[in-house]
Amino acid sequence: MKISPFLLLCAAATLAIPVFTHDGYVIQLLNIAILNAIVVLGLNYATGWTGQINFAQAAFYGLGAYTTAIATKAGIPWIAAPFLSVLIVVIASLILALPTLRLRTHYLAMTTIGFGEIVRLIIVHWEPVTGGTSGLRAIPGISFFGFGPQGQIQHYYLLLAALAVAVIVAVRIRHSTLGRAMIATKDSEIGAEQSGVDIVRIKLFAFMIGAVYAGLAGCLYASSIRFVSPDSFSGTQAILLMMMLIVGGMGSIPGCIVGAVALTLLPEILRFLGQWYLVLYGLGVICIIVLAPGGLASAASVARVRWVGQR
Repeated sequence: MKISPFLLLCAAATLAIPVFTHDGYVIQLLNIAILNAIVVLGLNYATGWTGQINFAQAAFYGLGAYTTAIATKAGIPWIAAPFLSVLIVVIASLILALPTLRLRTHYLAMTTIGFGEIVRLIIVHWEPVTGGTSGLRAIPGISFFGFGPQGQIQHYYLLLAALAVAVIVAVRIRHSTLGRAMIATKDSEIGAEQSGVDIVRIKLFAFMIGAVYAGLAGCLYASSIRFVSPDSFSGTQAILLMMMLIVGGMGSIPGCIVGAVALTLLPEILRFLGQWYLVLYGLGVICIIVLAPGGLASAASVARVRWVGQR
């Protein structure tokens, strides 16, 4: 597979960021952006490629985080945490998907919103286990047989490696028979079904794969941030994840990353404006959606083609 010089330049710049800034807050913010990018990549399977409106991704993210937090605080070795998180989110995705994937459009959206609210209420009210609204603190960090990252910069590179693996898997699936079946399902369910695609099974796979991404990101979130609370996985977060996908570009792997990073960093960049930052943030998102319906990735692609054509 040919890699463009632009992508190599972006990768080099990303790897060099800690060299130019040692501000712990900046690195922490970038770590959260990377985790959001992994979650949005997972959301892209169901929504971007298969065309299913899924607002349950934040709930899967939270289930992965809380599973890791509860397990590691109970003394279970961290190496088992990713497997436990994946197991829980896969079971949850099956509970959600099996009875609902025959629904379409806003009916499916409402169902996934309801599922996310149920998960949030369980987290809030199961206080002896989840800590309720106060959350869970002092969560054990990432540890591979006694070895693990120390400090924000080492976590940054570990999370960046996890994102790279997530992207590689997404690229492989996109160009596989499963990926083509997902795209066909989004384009026309009737046409895909007539071509021999089991659309219910494809939708189920899309939900499950997306949930696995969210569960693993949640595991890394809990063990790198060392604190989890219900607010981090609320309905507001579910909407924000969907906005990241839309702004970046539905169906675009680079768009998922760009959208997640942009909407994670932008509020902090505009924070100096005080109360006005939310207004400008909202206007900025609206302008992107109106002026670039295909997302930032599509706009960048169009600009590049025009620039090359003018040379």
